[in-house]
Parts: sequence; C-alpha cells; structure tokens
Amino acid sequence: MNNKLHCFNKLEELYVLYDKVRLATILLENFNDEHKMYLAPVNQLRSALDHVFKAINCNENTNQCDYELKEAKEHLDRAGYDALELLAANIGISIVQKLKKYNTKTITEVFPFYFTTIKPKLTDIKSIVATLRSDKKINSEKSFSEYFEQISMLIDMDKKVDTMIPSLDEYEEKHKKEKVKTWGISILSSIISGLSVGIIMYFSTK
Repeated sequence: MNNKLHCFNKLEELYVLYDKVRLATILLENFNDEHKMYLAPVNQLRSALDHVFKAINCNENTNQCDYELKEAKEHLDRAGYDALELLAANIGISIVQKLKKYNTKTITEVFPFYFTTIKPKLTDIKSIVATLRSDKKINSEKSFSEYFEQISMLIDMDKKVDTMIPSLDEYEEKHKKEKVKTWGISILSSIISGLSVGIIMYFSTK
C-alpha cells in the first residue's frame, strides 16, 4: 500500500466519527432559541480541520500523516463531547422552561407523565452524560452512539411536552373562567345578602 493510499484510508476511517460530531452540532443549533454560537465545539472543529489538511499536505509521510490524523481525532472527540453535553443541557432546559408557567396542580392533573417519567429521566440522563464524558476507557464512537440514545430520549420527551401544551393551556383557561365565575357569584351573593339585610332592617324599623 502506498503512503498516499494509507493516508486516504485513515481519512475515511475518521469520517465516521466526523459525521456523528457534525450531526451533534446541527442538533445543537436546532435547540438554541437564543441563537448563540458555542465557541467550544467550533474551536475544536477548527483545530481538527487544521490537522486534517496538514495530514493531506504530508500524505507521503506515513508517520506524520498518522500523527496529524490522531490529533484531528482528539479534537473531533472534544468537539463531539462539548456539543452533546450542551445539547443535552439545552433540551433539558427547553422542557423545564415550557412547563414553567404552569402550576403543579395543572401539570399533575393534565400531564402526570411529566412527574412520573420525564422529570426523573432528566436527572438520570444528566448523570449518564457526565459518566460518558468522564469514562476515558470508552471509545468515542461507541460513547457518542450512547450519547445519541440519551439525546433521542430527550428529543422525544421535548416533543411530548409540545403536544401537551394545548391541553395544559385549555385546562388553565377553563379553571380561570371557573374562578371568575365563582368570584362573581360570591360577589353577587354578598350584594344580595347585604341588600336583604338592609331591606329587613328598613322594614323592621317601620
């Protein structure tokens, strides 16, 4: 195998990892309401690209090519971990923020699944994500797949919350009207009671 072909094959192997990192950064953009640019993963991708081009430039030197692509992989690993951790945090925040305006009674009545399943799962995923990042023995491509499993769960939960928003709004609106109605009846009753007492007092003095 000539040196150029060796370098090309190594680049093909690296693409599998890059594709996962690319997907993580795209998802991160989609779950970014404030349209922030997250510098950590972007800087790591920039560094990875720099090493990839250095590898291409020295493709006839097998050792140098291997070294540059090894460095590129390390930067891709960091970019992927940074993007996935930010993504997990952003989706979790998105879920909590969407339900923030509803009181506990409303959520319990309309969306009990949140307290029984989603909220505990958010805590579990936070712990799992931290473990995946800290476990250096796990191959990055394998751990990224496990990350995406957790991210997929979060995305499904976020969608579930979205589908429940109309029902939560309807419930709160209904109870708001009932409160207004109860308040109105209470005021009317007080007025009628006051008038009745006034009339009785008036005629009792005649």
